[in-house]
Amino acid sequence: MKTVTLSVLTLLIGVGSALPALSAAPLADRLERPSRPSPLAAQGPLTDIQALGRRLVMVGGSGHVLLRDADGEVRQARVPADLLLTAVHFVDSRRGWAVGHDGVILHSDDGGESWSKQLDGRDINDMMLAWAEGEVERLERLSAAAPDDESLLAALDNAHFALDDASAGSAPGPSRPLLDLWFRDAREGWAVGAYGIIVHTRDGGRSWEYVPGLDNPDRLHLNSVLGLADGGLLVAGEGGRLHRSGDNGRHWSPAAQLTDASLYKLLALADGRLLALGFGGTLLASQDAGGSWQSVPLPVRAGLYGGTQLADGSLLLAGQGGVLLVGDGRRFGVWQAPHQAPLLGVSAVDGEHLALVGSAGLQVLPLAAIKEQLK
Repeated sequence: MKTVTLSVLTLLIGVGSALPALSAAPLADRLERPSRPSPLAAQGPLTDIQALGRRLVMVGGSGHVLLRDADGEVRQARVPADLLLTAVHFVDSRRGWAVGHDGVILHSDDGGESWSKQLDGRDINDMMLAWAEGEVERLERLSAAAPDDESLLAALDNAHFALDDASAGSAPGPSRPLLDLWFRDAREGWAVGAYGIIVHTRDGGRSWEYVPGLDNPDRLHLNSVLGLADGGLLVAGEGGRLHRSGDNGRHWSPAAQLTDASLYKLLALADGRLLALGFGGTLLASQDAGGSWQSVPLPVRAGLYGGTQLADGSLLLAGQGGVLLVGDGRRFGVWQAPHQAPLLGVSAVDGEHLALVGSAGLQVLPLAAIKEQLK
C-alpha cells in the first residue's frame, strides 16, 4: 500500500488525532450516519475551499461542509455522511459535488446548503469487480482462439491480477478514498483517488462508471484531475506521474513521470498556463496544455497542496508549515502563518480579504497585511 498521498489528508491535517471516535467506528456507519453539528467546525481540519460569488464553500473532517456568506457568518450544511471530505467542485452557484473517504460522492443543488449521497466505496467495489470479471472472460475467449499470442497471454495475466486486486480491495468494505474531482459542466465529471481509482459520470452523478485504461500497473494514488478547454483531461498523482487523455477520458497516453516528487494539485491559470504542485516545493508549469513542463524555482521547499488566482492575476499557493506563496507564477514571495499548521486551500473572499483553510480550520485575513509581510 502506498502512503504518501494519504498522509497529506490524515497525518498532515491531524485527522487521526482529531477524530479518534470516527476512525474506530465501523465503516458502514460512517456512510450512513449524518455529519454532526459542531460549534467548533470552523476550527477543525478543512481540506478544500471554493468561492461561489460572495459565498465560500469549505469541506473537511467529520463530513463537515461549511458555508460563509458575505456577512461573515459561518454555518454547517446538512451532510448525510460522517467522514473526511477531501475536495469540492461547483460548476455554478447552485450545483456542486464533494468527494471523500470510503469512496463517497455527495451532490448539492442549492449552493451547498444540503447534500445527498450519489456514490460510495461499496458501489466502486462492485464496479471494479464487474469490470475485472468481464476483462478476464473477454481475454480468456480471445486467448483460447489464439493460444500462441503472447500479448493476449500477458493481457490475461494482468486481468487476473486486476481481478485479484479488486476482490482483495472489496473485502474490507468501502475503503477506497477519493481525493479530487472535476466537472466539465452540470452533467459530465470525474473523480479520482487512492490506488488508481477513476470514476466518471455523464448524467450529473445519477450514475457512475469505473474508468480503466490508465498506465498505472502499481495502482499509484491519483491526487488531482483537471479538464482542458479542448476536451483533454489530465490526472496527476503519486511519484510525479501525469496521465493525459486527448478525447475526454476515452483513451489515455502512456504516463509521463514529470518528477520524483508526488504531485498534489493541478491548476489552470487565466492565460492558459497549467501548474502542477507537489511535494518538497515542487512547482511545474506548462504552456502547451500539458504537453511539456518546466520547473519553477521557489524560495522554499515546502510541499504545496492548493492554490488560486486572484482577479488581478496574482497567484496564491498554500502549503506545508503554514506557508503561503504569493506571486505571478514565475516569482514568489513567502508569507508564513503564525501557527505553522499546514494550509491546504486558499480563496479570495472579496477584493481585500483571503480565506485560508487547513489543519487549523478557517482563517480570513486582509490581503494587504499578507502582502506587507512577504519575505
